[in-house]
Amino acid sequence: MSIFAEKPLSYALKENARVISALVVRNAVTRFSKSRFGFIWILAEPAAYVGIFLAMHTFMKANIPFGDNAALFILAGVFGFRMTRGISRKTERAIISNQPMLTYPLIRPLDTIVASFLLEATIWIMICGLFMGGLAYTMDRPIIVYPGDFMECLLAILFFAFSFATFNAAVGALVPRYDTFLNMMNMPLMLLSGVFYMPTQLSPEVQAILWWNPFLHCVEWFRTSTYIDYTPLLDKGYLLGVATGLLAIGLTLERVFRPRIINA
Repeated sequence: MSIFAEKPLSYALKENARVISALVVRNAVTRFSKSRFGFIWILAEPAAYVGIFLAMHTFMKANIPFGDNAALFILAGVFGFRMTRGISRKTERAIISNQPMLTYPLIRPLDTIVASFLLEATIWIMICGLFMGGLAYTMDRPIIVYPGDFMECLLAILFFAFSFATFNAAVGALVPRYDTFLNMMNMPLMLLSGVFYMPTQLSPEVQAILWWNPFLHCVEWFRTSTYIDYTPLLDKGYLLGVATGLLAIGLTLERVFRPRIINA
């Protein structure tokens, strides 16, 4: 009985893997075939944040919030936030972007989310490697001082980005204007995530408010791997707990309301 039970499962997994692989290729072609400068813009966005901050820092003659290199401080903050939000932003639009594909019986809404996440995660990891490697070459020293913690940070960021995107994709397919609300929250989230400042230098009352923002913990976790003596406002358990809760709710909504999402 076990042999016969394993065959349908293995076959279903292979079919699902083929579907997701095809969606990954489709998303990549759709995203980059229309413009040759698509990937260049993805590279230019983090560079623009760093450049603007350094220009403001030089013009205002302000002190570096922490460490001896302003570029490293802001780059760690930019990637801690932008990698998380960049992956989740593209992934949470997967259902809407692939709505016509949902008419095929083999394609489920969750497949589009997974495929979009795999593509975006690959892109952002490559970009992070290029920028962090380039900065290490420029500074002529390693900038990832805790490689093990850095790998944990990347996994946590990917897990939270996928969970946040799954929740938003399901809610966005069910609630009109929810995507507009998410667009409006991008800038406030960035300002509240400690990208340009050190949260522990603020008053305890402000820290208590910022602590509830899970993106802040992504930024702080990223910075702890690039500095030896950085004092973060970080709760790893809170970040992972929020991610797990969002994923459970998102998966439940996708399964319960799947027919409504497909026919939206």
